[in-house]
Amino acid sequence: MYRLVLVAVVASAACDQTDNDRPATVEYITEAILQPSCSQYVCHSSFARVKGYAFDTVEESRKSLSQLVVAGDAEASLLSIVLTRNVKRMPYDSPLPNKDIELIQTWITSGAPGLVAQ
Repeated sequence: MYRLVLVAVVASAACDQTDNDRPATVEYITEAILQPSCSQYVCHSSFARVKGYAFDTVEESRKSLSQLVVAGDAEASLLSIVLTRNVKRMPYDSPLPNKDIELIQTWITSGAPGLVAQ
């Protein structure tokens, strides 16, 4: 029985990712984080455009992010601020996991590559 528990613990630890090895790109951040979490029909979709922002497509996300991001400075970027503040943290119904916020901040700090379509 002890071996079975030990194997389960080791297997569980091996499956736990501690590094954030996902791509810090505007495409990935839009499609994997912002689209499912922020672009609901009544929020930041192309239909509703709450506060003028939409994250349901990469192109709409680029337009919105260009107003929310100071490339190279996550602390000065409104996107980072609204995702980490204590009061009215976005998204209201379910704040993003820290791992997603860290990926977004890494993307911003690295100069927000892909923010401007080429």
